[in-house]
Amino acid sequence: MRHLVTLSLLFFGILSTNAWTVREAGEGVKTDQRMDTIHVLRGRVLGSNTNEPLVNASITVYGTHISSVTNQEGYFSIRVPTSYSHSHLVIRHLGYENGHIPVTTLIDIPDNHITLKSSPFTLSEVEVVSGDGTELVQEALRRIYLNYPSTPNMMVSFYRESIKKGSRYISLVEAVLDIYKSGYTSISSDQARIYIGRKATDISPRDTVLVKFQGGISDALKLDIAKYPEIVFGKDGSDYTFQIDGLINYNDRPHYAILFAPKRGIQDILFRGTIYLEAYSLAFARMEFNMNVEGRKEASQVFIRRKPPRMKVEVTRARYVVDFSESEGKWFFNYSSTNVGFRVRWTNRLFGLFATHYTIGSEMAITDRYNENVVRFPRNERIRSTDVIAEKVEHFLDPDFWGDYNVIEPDQEITEAIRRLSGKLKRRQ
Repeated sequence: MRHLVTLSLLFFGILSTNAWTVREAGEGVKTDQRMDTIHVLRGRVLGSNTNEPLVNASITVYGTHISSVTNQEGYFSIRVPTSYSHSHLVIRHLGYENGHIPVTTLIDIPDNHITLKSSPFTLSEVEVVSGDGTELVQEALRRIYLNYPSTPNMMVSFYRESIKKGSRYISLVEAVLDIYKSGYTSISSDQARIYIGRKATDISPRDTVLVKFQGGISDALKLDIAKYPEIVFGKDGSDYTFQIDGLINYNDRPHYAILFAPKRGIQDILFRGTIYLEAYSLAFARMEFNMNVEGRKEASQVFIRRKPPRMKVEVTRARYVVDFSESEGKWFFNYSSTNVGFRVRWTNRLFGLFATHYTIGSEMAITDRYNENVVRFPRNERIRSTDVIAEKVEHFLDPDFWGDYNVIEPDQEITEAIRRLSGKLKRRQ
């Protein structure tokens, strides 16, 4: 069985060592020095053809690396320095023409509805060999060294991970991270360190299961399938079929939508989903995919590091998203998310037939990127793939940093969290 990555025989990981421990329950803080006046811009992005909200639309301040994404209802918030008041927002979404909105038209207007025009492509607009997308994907893998930066850069990101029991959050962690993103031709791994963070827990005395999420930040970075293509595709993608599903507009350019799934007869737990390749460069622009865990008893071995013998765990879903942004001809990691569900039941209890459902989720959104003073972090500051961030973040608490945003709101979309923190989600002096 191919795991996303197996770095140690002690752990089984959805990515590097993304594992959960399931058992019975029984540096000084820094301050932000950035002193810039900002405008808070808010809006909602809709599709012109459906009038429905566009989810995960990319919002970028033109000429900067300041960015955000829309939430599940199409809403976004972004803070723009006054020095960019005469610039504009660029709004992108798969299947739509880019929107260009002057910053000045959004200032002090709380309810902006922005409509993007649908822009489908036909297959005749670019060269298509056949409906088989294997050659396109293989060529895209070969072109990674051309389409992605060979030199490292620094990133700032907002990270959130959560554990839910049924509909109730039992653990929620939020953190601002510094990320050292190594070059795509380098064998060096990416690094992250916590700049500031906080957590909330709601463990009831009646809870008989304690779930710990291990390696979440490392795994969020490992979802960069351009940096770590072997995690999904193996050596050359030979375990998969690839089928061209059509062309779709993104960033005013055509992108191939390519469906992929394991070949018939392969018994390993692999993946299925959709790859979006920029049609001319064949850069990976986005990928939405699932691990084939449904109905597979052995899937729990991929995710669960340790559990009591009498506990039965079934993984019900494993969904992933990774998104990239393009700047000056190069593509950069921009966003990733993980959503894994499983259910637990006990074989030796009166009501053992009744299962409890848990959901593990994480999101990482890049909010700034820069090329100055790019250095690897000291070993003692790095997040390790074995770290449980809910425990690690306790050393980085600072209520003054969060200001008005001092209560964790579990159902709040990551874009709303970014809005309330965006003045601090940029490089530090």
